[in-house]
Amino acid sequence: MKWLFQQRFGFFLLALLTGLIVGVVTVVLIEGILTLQDLLFARAGEVDRIHWLANKSDWTIVLALILGGLVIGLILRYMPENRFHGIADVMEASAMRAGKMDVRSGGIVGLATLVSLGAGAPLGREGPAVHIGASMTAWLAEKLGLDRTQSISLLGCAAAAAVTASFNTPIAGVIFALEVIVGYYALRVFAPVVVAAMGAVIVRHSMYGSGSEFSLPDVAIGSLWELLPFALLGVTAAVLVQLFIFMVIGTQHVWQKSGIPFWFRPSIAGAVIGIAALTYPLILGVGYEGTSLALNEELDMAMLIGLLAAKTLCAALALGSGFAGGVFSPALFIGAMLGGAFWWAFSFAGLELHSSTGVYSVVGMAAVASAMLGAPISTLLIVFELTIDYDLVIAVMLSAAVASTTMQLMPYNSFFRWQLHKRGINLNTGRDQSLLRTRTIDNLISSSYIETSPDATLQEVEAAMFAVKHYVAIVVNEQGQFLGSLSTDDVFAAAADSGRELICSEAINNANHAVPTSSSLLAALQKLNELDTHYAPVTRVGEENTEVIGVIYRSDVLNGLYDLLRQARSEEFGVM
Repeated sequence: MKWLFQQRFGFFLLALLTGLIVGVVTVVLIEGILTLQDLLFARAGEVDRIHWLANKSDWTIVLALILGGLVIGLILRYMPENRFHGIADVMEASAMRAGKMDVRSGGIVGLATLVSLGAGAPLGREGPAVHIGASMTAWLAEKLGLDRTQSISLLGCAAAAAVTASFNTPIAGVIFALEVIVGYYALRVFAPVVVAAMGAVIVRHSMYGSGSEFSLPDVAIGSLWELLPFALLGVTAAVLVQLFIFMVIGTQHVWQKSGIPFWFRPSIAGAVIGIAALTYPLILGVGYEGTSLALNEELDMAMLIGLLAAKTLCAALALGSGFAGGVFSPALFIGAMLGGAFWWAFSFAGLELHSSTGVYSVVGMAAVASAMLGAPISTLLIVFELTIDYDLVIAVMLSAAVASTTMQLMPYNSFFRWQLHKRGINLNTGRDQSLLRTRTIDNLISSSYIETSPDATLQEVEAAMFAVKHYVAIVVNEQGQFLGSLSTDDVFAAAADSGRELICSEAINNANHAVPTSSSLLAALQKLNELDTHYAPVTRVGEENTEVIGVIYRSDVLNGLYDLLRQARSEEFGVM
């Protein structure tokens, strides 16, 4: 069965199965969160979730978040590094670890997200859904023996399926997977990711129908002169996202200085968030209810500003305190509120804007999400597919582009990049290093060397080398044990210092001047640089002695690196 999925068309079948499975898992997560919220917040008999939540204001909110925080704290005690994984970890797995992930982390993230968002934490479900799906497919790829490209493609399939099933945005799901997770666009990756998104569409439409997540009134850009305010909104969004990241950093710093046990922090944060939610209950959970009200122009200036401040502060507090969740949905919520408040700020200043607050809320969604995710193309498509409104395309594109560009001029390019930077990971070089780590030196090992005894003189070794035109000598004793090596340069240098009658054992590079047979291209190059040499014996350690199986040369390693990177670039640009 494994060979079937390793073939091109068999892999398409695997992509479809991935889309269906991840779609089902994502829907189960959504329904689980909603069910837990209904139980904790006593929503029985209420049909209109939006206005029920908008009018919710009692102490069950605070109690639910405190209890949820306690459960999250207990789960955190058993997590590596005492944190929950998310999209940044999937990006790292794709770029640095050839698609390998721990499947257990996905299950724990799923449980923690269910508890966090079910209790009302103001975070998103899409990021955890991507991680859950990616961890499942990473396990599947390992079991099926898929190669590096297929493993990374399957991560992309999982990401596309999770975003599609959560938002009902198949086009954006595909582009997000390629733009953020895979890191490049190529037909051999694009096609299976599309198939996976289609599988998730089937699941999504079967459960919730084909309608968009948000419905908008008829809106349009009032005047092209408003492109300037839209661009300014993009700059404002980038500044706000930077502020959000610094809030998360500040929250973590305060907790570390406080000495409060990490497992108790979520419950304290939950109490603070709950108290804020007594005044602004729309910040609870993923926040689609509040986002919908902003898009439909049902919130006044005071409520827009209040919700903007409360959601930004509480989401940063939740992330910095250990709650599980993503930043997809908070970015959309914050963007919708920022756009509406931006419109009111212009109006308050006496500057008339011809477009409505709903237009600015849509544009604000795109600007904040683009800055937060570092994925402007995906964000554009998400906003379009969520609203099914292409009349605002110029404004949305401009604002998202300006927001992303502004982020490049600031300390952190995106929320995910900040998370990776905090762990010392740079994706700009990570993909190439991952390639070099996963390719071994097996096909570069040369047999162009001679063997000699430790008692042979330099003159004898030199003559033997030139007789067969091999320029490396491996020195072994009578038992065949590897003692060291010499190159022609070493022979000439030693002969010049001590004479040609010097025996090899007095001039050899010792057995540490070698690389193991299992070395990667990157490890081999680093070893050659460390030794400052153009060659190294390749050894295999046995039970009794160390066996020399060949020699690698710097020129061959560099050629191997070049060929590998050229092949990778060709694949990324769709040449292959």
